[in-house]
Amino acid sequence: MNSNHDGSGATPAGRAHHTIHDRVLREANEASSSQSWAWALIASLRQFTDRIVHGSPGRDAARLATRLVLARGMSVVTLIVAAWLVDIQAFAEFGVYQTLATLAWIALFLRYDAAIVSARSDEEAGEALRLCIGVGTILWLFFSGSSLIVGGAGLMRMQLAVLLPFSILGRGMLRLTFATATRDGDFKGIGRASMVQSVLQPTALVLLVLSPIDDALGFAIADIVGHVSGVAYLAWRRRKHLQALEAGWSVAALLDAGRRWKSLPLYNLPGSFFALAFVMSPLLIMPMAAPPVLAGHVALAYRMFDVPTQIITAASTPIFLNRLRPSLDRASPIFGRHIMLGLSLLIGVGYALMAGLLMLADPLLTGTALDGLAYVIPYVALFLCFVALAAPLNDSCALYPQQRRLVLIQGMAVLGSCLAAVFVTGTSSGGALLTLALISGLRTLFLGELLRRLSRLSHESFVATAPVRSASPVP
Repeated sequence: MNSNHDGSGATPAGRAHHTIHDRVLREANEASSSQSWAWALIASLRQFTDRIVHGSPGRDAARLATRLVLARGMSVVTLIVAAWLVDIQAFAEFGVYQTLATLAWIALFLRYDAAIVSARSDEEAGEALRLCIGVGTILWLFFSGSSLIVGGAGLMRMQLAVLLPFSILGRGMLRLTFATATRDGDFKGIGRASMVQSVLQPTALVLLVLSPIDDALGFAIADIVGHVSGVAYLAWRRRKHLQALEAGWSVAALLDAGRRWKSLPLYNLPGSFFALAFVMSPLLIMPMAAPPVLAGHVALAYRMFDVPTQIITAASTPIFLNRLRPSLDRASPIFGRHIMLGLSLLIGVGYALMAGLLMLADPLLTGTALDGLAYVIPYVALFLCFVALAAPLNDSCALYPQQRRLVLIQGMAVLGSCLAAVFVTGTSSGGALLTLALISGLRTLFLGELLRRLSRLSHESFVATAPVRSASPVP
């Protein structure tokens, strides 16, 4: 009797045959799974590319980006010309002035301006706009008084302290007009307003620099002229929409609107400050912990890549907000992972090409003050590439009432940047820059997943309540 049989009755040769057969099947399944994943990736990229080329959002973003490129180019060229004519200390003084104006601008409306876009109906949008005007007026008076007190105490030049409230007001009004234009999809108006600002502000700057006016004051006045000119154009273009401000003013209505969007000042406002702190973290960390030359290289590389970052942000954010905003009339679309993947590849290739060109030019800088700039370029490019991707995602998350996770993501990113600052002093500057870039990537990934979840919840909520709404009588 053959003792080589097991309990199943299979011979060793048969077992070997089955083992080989199973392995072949398993490898075939794995190959098939890999091919399926690859084909799914290709299909997603093809779908994304088709939307970019043939879809309305892609065309709108391209047209808006073209206008913003022209606007930014005009501003950069004029700034270079002005740099030859003004005292370098004026840039530092205006930098402090501009930082204060930006911080006040973020807090001016307690982030209620996001509700103008996220409101589900035009009536709610009007309530949000009136709430912004009421809150903004109170806070603007507070900031104006504080500015004059600071000027009177000698902590700021009094002339600049007088101009600062007007810079805050110009920025705030431009923010409101951009919000209303974004809600209505008036991307042409946004682009043209940016063009008007980019022409008048640099022109005023050059004229003021050539005049006897102090250089820092000239920067401040040109800043006011630029923002007010953009507001004036959009206000004229959208003058018919100003009628919505004539009615609905009451303390009860304003309080009711404030309670409805209470998550914006409670969570989105600190989240906005956290986001600003993280985006500026390389400029804040490197001067404190890295050698002065390396810190200067990081600052210069940051400015180089900040130009395309601002253009991408300004072009994509209004499109995202307009397309994803909730509405009582339609189900808001879901932000899919294929869009995230396509945007990452598209923007990533652009930043990689720019970084490669700058690194190829590094041998030409040998022996100059810019020698060694190529060392920091990959890190800074990667960091700001993720910043450009995250900006529209962050603002789009503000469309929805769930804001706790958003502020948590921004807060964790700031904590991570603080760890990077510790990493600088403990090991190498390159390690800190790489850490910041990786944290920026994780922040972008989490924001994308949060936006996907929030947009899905909004979509499902509309689908679930649609029959109830359709059955209800029209008043």
